[in-house]
Amino acid sequence: MSRWLRVRLLLDRLAAAVALVLVSPLIGVLVWLVRRHDGGPGLITVPRMGRAGVVFGMWKIRSMRAESSDGRAQGPSLTSGEDRRITPIGQRLRRLHLDELPQLLNVVRGEMALLGPRPEAPDFVDLDDPRWTSVLRVPPGIAGPTQLVVADWERELITADPDGSVYREVVLPVKLAIDAWYVRAATPRLDVLVADTLARQGLSDDRLGVLCRRVSEEVPEAAEPVGWMKARQPGD
Repeated sequence: MSRWLRVRLLLDRLAAAVALVLVSPLIGVLVWLVRRHDGGPGLITVPRMGRAGVVFGMWKIRSMRAESSDGRAQGPSLTSGEDRRITPIGQRLRRLHLDELPQLLNVVRGEMALLGPRPEAPDFVDLDDPRWTSVLRVPPGIAGPTQLVVADWERELITADPDGSVYREVVLPVKLAIDAWYVRAATPRLDVLVADTLARQGLSDDRLGVLCRRVSEEVPEAAEPVGWMKARQPGD
């Protein structure tokens, strides 16, 4: 892990602790609304693969139907925008990424970072694969460059083939390549670009274009999702 990432992980924990105090009232209201909607638990944990291959429970505000005793939905771990398990209030939470606010607690505990590779379900992780060894050198992040570059492309592929085969064979290698690149290339300047792109998401495509250009230049495996995104930009 680079010196910058080691320093930033400490800063992440401090920033997450402050942010968690500030957003706790909002989390409380959202949890109450979810419970009021269908009576199930408002907060759940889902298993995710963490640093060095250690599985942890990632906190989320529940956005899917409570079908198990722990409040989680049953069925495949992959979800798409058309997944019928997602509740109406869950759709809105996911659209605004509000369901991920409790992950600040995971950051405070050192299980996650504010920025980094998004955590994967253990079923899709092969600890004998050197690509995973590289990515799991750092804690997973609440947000990262991969979700910005491939999210819409990934969603379309999963919606067309939700059984997991396309995700495992087509999507996951691309995500791993981008994540491994981020772990190698992370600097304050890159993190500012990623954070600024996330903050402007939905407002302007300019910063996303900058990030996509850098990823496409430095990660050959990302050519397909980047080309897919460019083809759908207005005026193309």
